[in-house]
Order: sequence, then structure tokens, then C-alpha cells
Amino acid sequence: MDRFLAGRMPDEIVHSALEKVLLGDTHAKKGRKLSVKNRQSTAAFALCVMGIINSQLSNAINGVEASFSHLPLGDAETEQGTVDVPGAIDLGQLLEQRDTKRELFARLREQAGPELHPIIDDWEPNYPGDFIARGGFDRRQVHRVRLLARAILADLAQELHLRAPTGMEMLM
Repeated sequence: MDRFLAGRMPDEIVHSALEKVLLGDTHAKKGRKLSVKNRQSTAAFALCVMGIINSQLSNAINGVEASFSHLPLGDAETEQGTVDVPGAIDLGQLLEQRDTKRELFARLREQAGPELHPIIDDWEPNYPGDFIARGGFDRRQVHRVRLLARAILADLAQELHLRAPTGMEMLM
């Protein structure tokens, strides 16, 4: 789907559906001919256009799925021609990481001086990664940001884990 939708805006998809409607009367192979029922009201016309859009997207999905080879599931190391089952995505962990990142960078900007903000801005898109200040920043300032980030993360860890879990956290 990414290849099909790459660079296409929603209004382009709608425009394509409307173009098929307009071509329906003159070029039956290229367009979609509307029935009398679909021409009677605006609501019926809109439902028909929505159906054309859904059909186009469905055809695109089928085309994309058909263009890839489908391998059976199995142990890829021992069974040739198979792929490993992907691990489950823990949405709770992703949410926690996003919230931690948001809080970390908010506190970094709050506690750091304005001279460190360019380093923080450069690091944020690459977090969590090793690329702090890929550009030509002063090493001492980068080190200050790193130390400040460690202190903030330690504070966040302490705030989140004030006491041993009791099992009652899910109820709160």
C-alpha cells in the first residue's frame, strides 16, 4: 500500500474516482457508468463515489499483496524457504516510550540553557539512538546535555517507581 499511496493525497484519490464517473458515459472500459438510482440524489451519488474509492483501494491492496511472494511460517534457521513469526507489538510499551521521550525533551528544554537547545533539537528526532549532536557541536555542551538527560531519566524512573508494585496499579 505504501508504494500505491506514495505521494498521493486523499483529494487525488477522490479526483480519480470522479474522473471515472465522468468517463463512464463515454468510455465504459475506462470509467464507471452510474445507474439511474445513483443519479437521483446527492446522497446516492456520494455513496456511489465512496464505493468507487473503496473499490480502487481494495484493488490496490490486492495488487500489492499479489506482487509479494508469500512464504510459509516456520523456523527460518532450520527450515529453508520459511520465515519466522514476527513478535507481538507491545502497544503499552510503545506508549510508555513515547510519553517518556516527550517528558524527557520537555524537561531538557526547561532545564537547559538556550545554548544547548540546538543540540537537543538535533537529538530529539533520533531518540532513542546514539546520535547525539551529529553536527559540529561543542563536545562539552554535548556532554552537558547527556549528563542532564541521564539525571532527568533517573528522576523519571524514580517518579514512576515510587514503591514496589502491589497489583492495585491496574485499578487506579
